[in-house]
Parts: sequence; C-alpha cells; structure tokens
Amino acid sequence: MQVVVWFICFITVVFGSQLQGQALVTPLGPFGGDVRSLAVHPEKPDLFFLGTSDGQIYVSENSGGHWNKLIPGLNRRHVVVDNLAFDPSDPRTLYAATWELQSARGWLFRSRNSGQSWEDVPLGRFGSAIRAIAIAPSDPRTIALGISEGVIVSRDEGRSWDRITRGYRSLYNAESLAFDPIDAETLYVGTWRLGWKTTNLGKKWNAIHEGMIFDSDMFSVLVNPDDPQVLFASACTGVYRSDNGGLKWTKLKNGLPTEARRTRTLHLDPSDPNTIYAGTTMGLFVSHNGGTSWQKLTLDVVINSVAVHPENSQIILVGTDDAGILKSSDGGSTFQAANQGFVHRQVAALSSDPNREDLYYSSVNSDGEYGGFFYSRDGGRSWSTYNEGLEESVGSIGDILPSKRSRKVYLATPRGVHFGTPSQQPWRTIKATAQLMVHDMTFADTRESALFLATSEGVFHLDLTTETTTHLIIPDYPDEVHAIFYDPLNNQIFVGTDQGVFRSSDGGRAWQKKLSGLPGSPVNVLGKSGTRLFSGTRKGLFVSDNDGNQWSRSKGIHPIDIVDIQVNPQAENQIFATDSVEGQLFYTANGGDTWEVIPLGTYSSRIAALSFSSSGRLLVGTNSDGIYGIVPPTEFANGR
Repeated sequence: MQVVVWFICFITVVFGSQLQGQALVTPLGPFGGDVRSLAVHPEKPDLFFLGTSDGQIYVSENSGGHWNKLIPGLNRRHVVVDNLAFDPSDPRTLYAATWELQSARGWLFRSRNSGQSWEDVPLGRFGSAIRAIAIAPSDPRTIALGISEGVIVSRDEGRSWDRITRGYRSLYNAESLAFDPIDAETLYVGTWRLGWKTTNLGKKWNAIHEGMIFDSDMFSVLVNPDDPQVLFASACTGVYRSDNGGLKWTKLKNGLPTEARRTRTLHLDPSDPNTIYAGTTMGLFVSHNGGTSWQKLTLDVVINSVAVHPENSQIILVGTDDAGILKSSDGGSTFQAANQGFVHRQVAALSSDPNREDLYYSSVNSDGEYGGFFYSRDGGRSWSTYNEGLEESVGSIGDILPSKRSRKVYLATPRGVHFGTPSQQPWRTIKATAQLMVHDMTFADTRESALFLATSEGVFHLDLTTETTTHLIIPDYPDEVHAIFYDPLNNQIFVGTDQGVFRSSDGGRAWQKKLSGLPGSPVNVLGKSGTRLFSGTRKGLFVSDNDGNQWSRSKGIHPIDIVDIQVNPQAENQIFATDSVEGQLFYTANGGDTWEVIPLGTYSSRIAALSFSSSGRLLVGTNSDGIYGIVPPTEFANGR
C-alpha cells in the first residue's frame, strides 16, 4: 500500500504541476525499446521492476499493465542496468548492478524503500564494470559481484569488499553468479570463458566445464532450490544441465535449434523448478521437464530477461532488445506487447501534421524491425508503427516532411526519398533518388510540386510530378550537404555544408558562398525567423540579419554542436535550439538576440530533434527517452 500511495503522489507532482523555474515535461512515447533486466518484489507479486541500458528503472504495479519511471531513480545516465536483485531477508531492499557504456567502470546502487530512493554502495578500489550480482539465500549479508577483474564479496551487507579471485586470471570477466541455496560458502561463477566453483568462498577454485564446448561465454547459471546438485547454465553455445554440482555438463538440445544456441538468460519458474525458461537471440523457449525437451513460445526476438509471477505462473514477462516487454497471461501460449508507460527509444526525426494538431510523426533508430516510422493520432498518448515498403530504410529515417496540400508524408533516408500515407498508402521509393543518401529536404515551391534535397552528393531538385531529379551543382563545393532551407518569399535557397553556408537566388543555377563570421566547421541545421537567418554549426549557433552576408555568434549559447533549431509557428520571436553534446534546450523570446537554457529537471536524456505541433506545442525527440512534450516555465513562456 505504501508503494501505491507513493506512486499516486509521484504522478501528481510530476505530471499535474510545474516546479518553480522548471519546464513541465510529459513523456509521450513511442512506447517500448530495450529492456536489460527484470525483478519481482518478493512480497508484492504484482510489483515488477525493469532496468534499461541508459540508467533508468521503471516499475509496474499491475504485472506489466502500465509502467512508471522512477524519478530521480539512479540519477545516472549511460549505465546499463543488467541486474536487479532483491535482498531475500528484506523485501524493501533492492540492488541495481550496472556498468558504463563508455568506459570500464561500474556502480552498485541500493534502495531500502522499494525503489523510491537510491544510494551508491561504495566498492572501494573495485570500481570496474559489474556484470552480475548474487545474494546468498542462506546468509543475505553475503553479496557477490561479478566484475571485470573477477569476483568481489561482501560479508557485511556491502560495507566492505574483498576480491576472492586473486591469482585466477581465468576468472576475469565474471558474467554470472549463483550461490548454493543452503551453503553460503559455495558459489558458482560463469565467465566469458566457461565456469568455476568454490566451496569455501574463494579459498580454492575448481573449473567446472566438462561437457561444455570450449570458449563458451556463460551468460547465466542457476541452482535448483529443491536439489542444489542440479544446475543449469546458458552460454553462447547453448543450454547445459549438470546433476552433480557442475562436475559434468550435458548439452540440452531436444527442441532447442542450433540457431537459438546463444542463450542470454535462464529463469526457473518459482513455483516449479522443473519449468525452465530460456531467453535466446531467437526468442523464448520453455521446458517443463527439467530441460529434457523444449518448445518455442515467441517469435524471433532477442530476449535479455525473464520474470514469472511468483503466485501465478500463467503470467510471464519477457524483456527484449528493441521490442520492450512481452507479456503472457496464459502460461506462454500467447504474448502481447506490454509497454504502456515504458519508453526507451532513440528518436532521429520528428514532425507533426500541419493540418491536424494531434497528429505527430517520428522515426526511431537502433530498434531494427521494431523501430522505423511511428505516428500518433491522439497527441502522443498512443503510437503505431507503419513501415510497409521501407525495407532496409526502416531504422535510418533522417527527416520527416508532411505535406500541407495532401495527406502524403515524405521521408529522407540513406536510400533516397520515400513517400506514402501512414496506415493507408505503403511507402514507395522515388526511384530517381534511390542512390542518394538524403539528409534534409524542403518543399521547393508553395504548390509543393517539388523538393530541394540535401544529400551526400550535393543539392538536388526533385520534381514530384515527373519524379525526376536535377543536380544543382555548387561549383566551389562538390561535396556533402547537411542542411537545406528555402525561403519562398525571396526565392532563396540556403544550404549548410562542411565549409559554411551557400546561397542561391535563382533556383540553384548560381551560388554564392557566405562565410563571413562563420567558423570553419560543418553546418548542421538552418532556419529563419522574420528576416533573421540561423545557422547551427558544430561550434555553436550563428545569426545573420542580411541574408547570410555577415554572421555573428548568438549570445547565451556557447560553442557546442547545435543540431536543431525550431521557430514557434504561433509566436515567431520564440525560438528553440538544442545541441548534441550536453543535450540542453536553449530558448529565446526576442527573436534570437539573447538565449537562455530551459531546465528540464530529471529529464536529462540528450536531445536529438525538435518540432512544433500546428497548435504551437513543443515536441522534443531524445536519444533514449523517446519524445517529450514540453511547456516552458512561466517566466520563459512569457518572454521574461
């Protein structure tokens, strides 16, 4: 009941009010993404926790029916939460073992109140990546961590740590751990190369890999709680069983195809240890007879974690790469996506329909067939994918351009321009562009009968009626063009290149180079508000008040990589910009004379794209949190 009350209060504070000096941020989806770990509360079986690859932890109070992100949670980005483990003696205590994507470091975090707040558990000199955690069932004060240099153990609930694998180079890169359920001195370790066992907590180690294929990376090891001599292990070569405490292993094959041999996780049904779930790179498999035979339960999806409801084994949650959470309520006969509220998406492009204020478009990278093009018809409350016809371009959409005059939407991809009507007309490639890597595009006239394209081969004009292209050659610059902006009032084209900005006033037949005041760095994005032109470069944001002839650095934005600029269609003097380094949201209410940073509080994922809905709602696409809907603080919105 305490957890339920706390989450009600949490939702009221975060989503129902606006903190002083801080933007009101509403996560919008698209729901799903990568799930690295799952855990079930020992005393509240409907309470599930999941960890992501960007330091976020989510909780569901109804077995995956809806997820809420813990805020502030671990308060650390760029760490992979590969392991969540409850203290068997205190169900309020939850551990999160992590490793950092960009280094060899790792951290252990602990919550003593079921995830409401977290503390960093000091590991002394052992600060390397943590790949595994195990708490001894017979003595919960004893905790083992698998790190890059082997195994460290605490006998006092994490107050002090010792490395128990000194002198054993083969025990480096410990990937999985399991204590004997009765004897806290007996520990099993799976490494990047086979397994080991100690019966005196590290004083002596024995290799336990007879029967295993050599050089197997042991992703997980489990001990049958009813018969501790029975072990199961998963590796890059398949699933193994031992009936004598690891002295000898037998590879389990019946029903496990060769294609599914890379088994990333194993999970025992808490109500029946003879029921074993194997999460592989080809889907989820189950055995109801201790591994003798297996059957496949899901489609071909990469499984990272499995959790079974402790009191109702018909409820199974599966954490996947890309597809988020899959849930079964019938013992695995069927699975459905269970991602409502859970967002771990990398948004690459963002737009909205110019004729419907609640119709949004986005593209998601790095999620394979579960990414690609998304649309929402209800202002971001729900999302649908539509990738029919995109084929290899599913995960590489760089720009989305909806038409005002028709229902068509145009997509810029590394394989040309695609167009279609989401949910109605499949995407079709414009053949004349199929060999072009298109970065940016804009309509070339008010009738929307043509496009200007910024590509890896330069600038192109695409006639949408005849579907033919014309190369608009820039004599002084034959290389890649990153950004393009067309001003129909003055019939001017501006393009951003590695050498600054070029301008054409005659439809691309002649070009002038506009460098005065610009740094010698690539231009990522171009925009215009009134008569003022903006250029976002890798060394900051620059403005020009004379069609690009002279440029000056914007006040309030330091020299960092500016990747997007958006002007509020309902208030031309309100402009937003963002960078790829710190992911800050910059704002001006005076047309760009001065800029300030809008605080986003705990919503700290780096920003990749900006857009406005037709009603003036700011949409922010992030590198790991999907899309935010943002209302600036009152003092910013009023243009203080």
